Amino acid sequence: AASVPITLGVLIIGGAVVGRLLLKEPVRPRTVVAMVTLIFAVIILSHPSASETPGKSVTSFPPWVGALSAAASGAAYALFGAVMRQALTGGVSVPATMFISGVVGTVSLWSVTLLRLGTDPIAAVEVSQWTMMTAAGLLNFGAFIALTVSLKALPVVAVNLINASQVALAAIAGVLLFSEPVTWPLSLGIILTFVGLIVLANRRRQP
Repeated sequence: AASVPITLGVLIIGGAVVGRLLLKEPVRPRTVVAMVTLIFAVIILSHPSASETPGKSVTSFPPWVGALSAAASGAAYALFGAVMRQALTGGVSVPATMFISGVVGTVSLWSVTLLRLGTDPIAAVEVSQWTMMTAAGLLNFGAFIALTVSLKALPVVAVNLINASQVALAAIAGVLLFSEPVTWPLSLGIILTFVGLIVLANRRRQP
């Protein structure tokens, strides 16, 4: 309930700041309204009363470590988007950008996994689980292609705002696929999400 709004809030605000400083992209009043609306929607959708509350996880870390980690994640994504857009608008092709970013991510994550877990836990993964994870990976690959293309066509802040709609879409999927209850916070959060996107889409063209 706390990590999602922290991550996406820092992503949206950080993307606007980094886009302004690094790419000189303006942040207009209408964009600010969309930012506030979508952040508020994410907070509502992430509240435990909006959907079924997951089981508690056991961790030795204090809450502030989780909050800082969520903020660091949002900041990293904000910087990632700005750097990607700068590379794409600077002449680097979409396939080359995706390849470099994908290789760095793959090598880094596999290295951390092998150092922490070794090969035994990986070998213990069942075939059905590999199938599901492969399907998720293919969907993530398609999402990454869409994200890369969008960063070439749209300002960073616009991409991050549209990306924040994933919370509302996940909530809708939970209702349709898993018969999760429709609550008033969930409905309000979804409505605010689309209001924010409409405000963003209707921004006036500059002469």
